[in-house]
Amino acid sequence: MGQYPSVTFESDHRPWVRPRLAWLAAGVAAWLWPWSLNAQGLADTPDAGTTPDAGFAPTPAPPPAPPAAPSELVAAQVGVRSLAFLQDPAAPDKLGDVGAIGEADVVLWGQVHPFLKWQAGFLGALGESATTSAALLDLVAKVELADAFNLWIGRMPIPADRTGLSTVWAIAPWTLPGHYESFAAIASASSQPVAGPRQGDLGRGDGVSLWGQVRGGRFKYYLGAYGLDQPERSPLYSARLALDLLDPEPGFRTSSAYYGAKEVLAIGVGAQHRTQGSRPPDSSAALPANFHEVNADILFEIGNGSAGVLDLEGAYAKLWGANEVVSYQFFGLASYVVPLEVGFGRFQPLVRVQHAGPGAGEESGDFTSIDTQLGYVVDGHHARLSAGWEYTRASGQAENAMLLGIQLMSRGK
Repeated sequence: MGQYPSVTFESDHRPWVRPRLAWLAAGVAAWLWPWSLNAQGLADTPDAGTTPDAGFAPTPAPPPAPPAAPSELVAAQVGVRSLAFLQDPAAPDKLGDVGAIGEADVVLWGQVHPFLKWQAGFLGALGESATTSAALLDLVAKVELADAFNLWIGRMPIPADRTGLSTVWAIAPWTLPGHYESFAAIASASSQPVAGPRQGDLGRGDGVSLWGQVRGGRFKYYLGAYGLDQPERSPLYSARLALDLLDPEPGFRTSSAYYGAKEVLAIGVGAQHRTQGSRPPDSSAALPANFHEVNADILFEIGNGSAGVLDLEGAYAKLWGANEVVSYQFFGLASYVVPLEVGFGRFQPLVRVQHAGPGAGEESGDFTSIDTQLGYVVDGHHARLSAGWEYTRASGQAENAMLLGIQLMSRGK
């Protein structure tokens, strides 16, 4: 923006520039052009599971089953996450009490026509802060005419950043970034809002998503409007672009760890806007301000069963709004799946550092969190254990917690 001089090429001195630029443009177009414009039956939940005997390679696909009628193509997936933690609720910096929380998700999906599909998901949660409760998680009607054109209507993850599309089920740490107060699946009403892009209750929003992919998922776009269950408020508009330079990541959802099933170098950018979306604690006390957000993320994963699997991930989000608790949020993560097999799994040490700066709102604060975790990976996201320590400093208050969790998830067959 003015700090570098403009550069021009004179055609008399560089007659070869335009032909080479034309060849370059043709090459990029050929790389992005999809092999097929036919709709694909993509499962919504990511499958990054591996088996130790396969050397952390993807599980071979079973023999194809006889074709069924469209109305019979129904699949189901069940997941259970249970966590025990040490933390004193009266003094969060002390490890003086034991708590336990958990959730179970049941997701069903199928199709009634090659272009018309559906998905429904339900969540049951228990724990001290969540109480015993159940909720509708997903409810989506899908019109999938081609890889590059898919229209989803209903309740679904809001596409803004990678971790929001991965959800807690497809990340290596136990908690999503931007959460500085609660481990519960259903956060209490008094908890601070998540730092970063708006994700809605349970990480879902009611609305419409237009999304597509080219060349098997090497490039994806998302456009959507959410919060449509609140007719008295303006919609939350959200957009995202994602580019994979190594292996593609097909489908609406994504994963933040593949445990060696893919080699990934992925870059994503997103943005959100909601008119009067930056609301004060008591919306009747002042006129709500507008909300704006932009973000960028990167994921690099490389390795295999014999060399181990290295993951490096980072993300940054900038928020604007007169009533925002934070003005920015970033995190950096590094993990390594050790190639040595111990028992029936492999160990995965992990470190994540995240920080959020104070916003313009009355309840704004400075938040920092450091997670250290030792995972035991049995079958990717489908079977893993996590033990770790989390240190958080929220608005000057230090918090410590020791975590021990287990995640089990079926393959959705």
